[in-house]
Amino acid sequence: MRRTLGLWIIALAFVLAVPAASQEKNKLFYVTDPSFSLAKLLPPAPPADSDAQKHDLAAVLDAQKTRTPAQIEVALADAKINIGRFAEALGKPDLVKDELPATDAFFKKVFNDSRLLFLASKDVWKRPRPFLVSNDVTPIGERPPSSSYPSGHGVFGQLWAIILANMVPERSADIYNRSRLYGQNRVILGVHFPTDVESGQMAATAIAAIMMQNPDFQKDFEAAKVELRKALAL
Repeated sequence: MRRTLGLWIIALAFVLAVPAASQEKNKLFYVTDPSFSLAKLLPPAPPADSDAQKHDLAAVLDAQKTRTPAQIEVALADAKINIGRFAEALGKPDLVKDELPATDAFFKKVFNDSRLLFLASKDVWKRPRPFLVSNDVTPIGERPPSSSYPSGHGVFGQLWAIILANMVPERSADIYNRSRLYGQNRVILGVHFPTDVESGQMAATAIAAIMMQNPDFQKDFEAAKVELRKALAL
């Protein structure tokens, strides 16, 4: 019996869970330029005593004050880094991973590269999370121990959106709207500032731009695109 998996959610969860020893450790598939660095491309995080930081904190507190149970439910579900959260935006929430082997393999490589590039810059700015900056912030769910800037959800969600929108341009508005919500939900949970999410989205655009120049990316993208569009009956 086929088991519906909500897109290739299980595949990426598997990538995250597999010990490093069983993976091709630190191998980059689509971003092979050793000089590429997000730390050289992103603006610095707002200083602790700046007006920008105060504005950021006010936005977090406002989101906390106005968040609804329904928003919290979606935000908690979005907390796991998982491309399956974009299935509905593609117009077919019941896509099956087993029907998407090329797509699955392609997005594993995309995730691998973006994760390594992101981790290489994560501690450059060492920005504390909102709940460490102010006792007035009451986060919901997990309290990530890593620094706040940039947002990993901002990176991964926007990168997936850019690629998926190029595969399925008919759904691009829904896909990008989902990416915005995916990032905003980190603010709703009180674990990121808005500028964390914005910087992550900027990083995703830079990563996408360099990936798209890679011949291996282009080949794998085309195969995944054909496969995904067939599954979507497009």
